[in-house]
Amino acid sequence: MNFGNRQKLRHGSASAAIILLVLAGVILLNAAATALFGGKLWFLDMTSEGMYRLTDATKSMLGSSFDEVNADRAQQGQEPVKVDIIFCADPDMLRANEQMRYIYYTALDLQDTFPDTVEVQTTNVWTNPSSVDAYRTNSYSSIYQSNIIVASGSEFRITDIRTYYTYDSDEDADPWAYNGEKKFVQFIMAVTRAEAPVCGITVNHGEPFATEEGRAQYTTFLEVLDNAGYDVVYLDLEKDEIPEDCRLILTFDPQTDFATAFGNEGGVSEIAKLDDFLEKAYSFMVFVDADTPVLPHLEEFLEEWGISFDRYADPEDADSILGNYQIVSESALDSAGLAVLGEFEPEGLGGSLTENLRETGGSPNVVFGNAMSISYSPSYQETFVLADAESGTGAFSYGYYYRNNHSRSIFDVFRSGAQSQAYAVSGGERLTGEDGSEIVADTRGNYRLMTLTRESRTIGEGQGYTNVNDASYVCAVGSTEFASNAILGSGSYGNTDVLLSTLRSIGREVVPVGLEFKPLYEPAMTASSSSTGEVYYTAAGNTAWTVTLTVLPAVAFAIAGTVVLVRRKFNA
Repeated sequence: MNFGNRQKLRHGSASAAIILLVLAGVILLNAAATALFGGKLWFLDMTSEGMYRLTDATKSMLGSSFDEVNADRAQQGQEPVKVDIIFCADPDMLRANEQMRYIYYTALDLQDTFPDTVEVQTTNVWTNPSSVDAYRTNSYSSIYQSNIIVASGSEFRITDIRTYYTYDSDEDADPWAYNGEKKFVQFIMAVTRAEAPVCGITVNHGEPFATEEGRAQYTTFLEVLDNAGYDVVYLDLEKDEIPEDCRLILTFDPQTDFATAFGNEGGVSEIAKLDDFLEKAYSFMVFVDADTPVLPHLEEFLEEWGISFDRYADPEDADSILGNYQIVSESALDSAGLAVLGEFEPEGLGGSLTENLRETGGSPNVVFGNAMSISYSPSYQETFVLADAESGTGAFSYGYYYRNNHSRSIFDVFRSGAQSQAYAVSGGERLTGEDGSEIVADTRGNYRLMTLTRESRTIGEGQGYTNVNDASYVCAVGSTEFASNAILGSGSYGNTDVLLSTLRSIGREVVPVGLEFKPLYEPAMTASSSSTGEVYYTAAGNTAWTVTLTVLPAVAFAIAGTVVLVRRKFNA
């Protein structure tokens, strides 16, 4: 082999070795960067408020809570408390979504701060749905990639992205502030201290929950309440005081009316108790159907919340109710047309209630059996909202009421659809007019099956930027079969998910005070000093830094490569 060939071989071997070393270096560098960024050990927080970082108030509050809980557990011979924060999507997906990324990094900071107590886990519920089976209400309920589970032992809370943000209204698609710290503290304290909110189910109006036999017909419903985070108690509102930690009162299929002080020998007004309860920004939920008798006191109270049950009155005496309007649909699941499929309301407060289910669950069938239709109260003004192509929202209507400093709005959640008709019935039989024809409602189709009323109140919170809504809710469902074992336990319908979403939305767990939300400044990188001396950034600065950090390595390698090529050419 001559000298030239030996020199080429030597140069070729050196080149191959350099290439292999560079490739190995790149792989190692990528692995190191993935570990650093993936574990949130090295990242640039480009927000003025340290959006991802825990504040001292959060660390102090949770630290004190963990110490207190562990002291109690030690006295009982139990192991120290553990908290799992479970994200239902892969880490790459969490980082790719801006809103989810805030939540994920806050959870990782909780893990870094309390490594012996908090553990962050990720799983992909699409590829491995069984990984979250322990947190399903039953084998048929759904958990989506947008859910975050906070669990400790047998206690858990299932949340979603919207839970961790502050919106100007429930209808808004875009948040204006991040409230992740407060929400994580709220849920962690709830699952570790086992102080679940109470749901009081009334039992002194002939409701099925008054007897063990009746409760057996709705065991799945009780499981849903339990897994929504409620401790269930049974209330005789005439005799019992509402527990201090009660956040929801539920009346299911009442057969007798609520008492008022007038004409009541005991002088106890259940209506006054209910009114006082809702003044505390708590919630009430009522289920009726086409067989529910007239309940004058309760219905008069509900009309103040915009809810009017559709009943058929004597044409010659409006005060004489002869029957109820029962919804029958051509597209029902049964031959009689009574198992009505509800149509989702996609807009307004009702739309926000089912948004996650519609977007991730494909709008499953929701069944309302033997349903009585609901109308807005005459005292409410129906308001129409036009479609907004820019924001991507459609047209919808809602009822509005303002009087005596009370501002209330009622929204549709489900309607019966255009292929439905409401017939007047009594005792299970359709009523007929003088001409022998069946009596039907004046309008055809789109009868309201489920409504949600909100009374808005504003309270000052946070750093003085705005007030936040602290609302009361009243939800009316025109079907008791909606919550039957046959429907909730079938696995074929979306009733369980709708019920869970509703209960979690209107429920009021105890919220920790003193933790402030963080306004979503436009992320930024142009150095600018705030009044506190902190540096925050602008979008233009972000872009500049991104371009710089992306281009610099490429330019550096290009220059180095050019230098090597030139030197090799002249040294060959």
